[in-house]
Amino acid sequence: MGILKGSILLGLFFLLLSTQAGVVALQNAQQQALAVEYRHADMRYLVERAGYPVEEHFIETRDGYVLGVYRILPQPTAGAHRRCRKPVILQHGLLDSSATWVVNSKSQSLGFILADASYDTWLTNSRGNAFSRNHTGFLPDSKAFWDFTFDDMAAYDLPAVVEYVIGKNADSLCPEQKVALIAHSQGTTLSFAAFSSNRQLRDKISIFIALAPAVYTKYVSSVPLQFLARMHADTLVSILGEEEFLPSQQDMSDLFGEFCTLSPESCISILTAICGFNPNNVDVKRLPVYLAFAPSGTSVKNMRHWAQQVRRAEETAGYQFCKFDYGDVCTTPSGAMMDCNQREYGSVTAPCYDLDTIQAPPIAMFYGTHDKLADPMDVQELIHSLPHETVVFSKKIAGYEHIDFTWGANAHTHVYNDILVLL
Repeated sequence: MGILKGSILLGLFFLLLSTQAGVVALQNAQQQALAVEYRHADMRYLVERAGYPVEEHFIETRDGYVLGVYRILPQPTAGAHRRCRKPVILQHGLLDSSATWVVNSKSQSLGFILADASYDTWLTNSRGNAFSRNHTGFLPDSKAFWDFTFDDMAAYDLPAVVEYVIGKNADSLCPEQKVALIAHSQGTTLSFAAFSSNRQLRDKISIFIALAPAVYTKYVSSVPLQFLARMHADTLVSILGEEEFLPSQQDMSDLFGEFCTLSPESCISILTAICGFNPNNVDVKRLPVYLAFAPSGTSVKNMRHWAQQVRRAEETAGYQFCKFDYGDVCTTPSGAMMDCNQREYGSVTAPCYDLDTIQAPPIAMFYGTHDKLADPMDVQELIHSLPHETVVFSKKIAGYEHIDFTWGANAHTHVYNDILVLL
C-alpha cells in the first residue's frame, strides 16, 4: 500500500480512537487568518516574524543523513553585541520538529526566551522529519532512507549536532567546550540512549534538561501505541509500508492541509491520541500555527520500535529500555538472508541500554501528572534507574500532558523559568 494511502488510513484510525473533547474548530476571524498565514510557512518565516535573525545549517551525520538545524540569533536591540553566548541545543520529540520551540509568542516560546537571555540557541531536527529529509546516498522516496529508529538518532544525529555546535562555538570570541541540552519526548529517549553508550558525548554536555522524559513505557496510556504494540509487525508493514509514518503537512501538501484546515479538531485528535495535551494549558486560538508544522515525519520502523517498547513492558515484569528487536529468525522460508538480532548485534536478543552507566552530565527532569506517553510512574522509575548523584533536579507539574511542555501557553511559568535558573 502506498505511503499516502496508508498514512490516511492510520490517521482515520487514530481519529476514531481519540475521544479528546474541548478542542474547537476555526470559528473566528483570528484563527482563519492564522490558517491562511501559516499554511505554507517555514522555520525562517516563523522565527523572523517574531523579530529574530536566524541561520539555517545543514549537518551531515556519519551515516549520510543531512539534518536541518536552525540557530536563533539575538534581536539587534537585545544584547546582540555580547561577545560570549553559551550554546544550548533544543531537541524536539516524537513526530515533531524544531518549530515546536517557537510556535508561541516571544514570551512563551523557549527558543525565543533563551535567545533573549543571550544563549546561543540551536534548534535541531531528527532524520526524516519535515526539515531533515536529505541523505548523501538515498532519496526520501526510497525504502533505504527510512531504515532507522531512535537508536540511529542516538548513535548518529545527536553526536553530530553536538560536535557541530561545539565547533561553531570554538570559532567565536568566547569558546565553550560544552553545550547544554534540552530535550522533549523522544528527544529525551534518544539522549538517554546516546549517553548510555557514548561517554565522550556525555562529557560534552554541561547539563541535560529532560521534558516529559519517555524512556520506560510500562504505564503508557496512549491508545494508538497500545494498539500498535498488539499488531504483528507484518500486519503493520502491510498497512503502512516500510517507509514514512504520518508525513507532515509540509510534505503532504494540499490534501492533508485542506483536511486540517477544515477540521482542525480531527488533526489535533490524531496528535493527542498519540501523545496528548491539555486544552486548559494550550492556547487553542493558535491551533492553525501548530497544525502548520505538526505532525512531522518519522519512519514506520521507528514507530515499530516504540510499539516494541510498549509490548515488552506489557510482557515483562521489570523495566527495560532496549534497542530495536530484529527477531531471532535470520532467513526467510525460501532461505534468503534477512535482518535478525544475531546478524545485527551478535546476540539472540536485542541488547538493552544500561542507564546506570550515565554518571554525567547532571540531569534535570520535568514531567506531568497526566502524561499519556511519559507516565509519572515510569518517570519515577527512570529517576531511580539513574545514578543518584546524576539527577540534580526533578519537578512534577499538576495537570500537564505530553505536548504541554512545548505548546503550553503557561509553560514559561511552570517550566521555562526554572530552566533559566538551571542553566
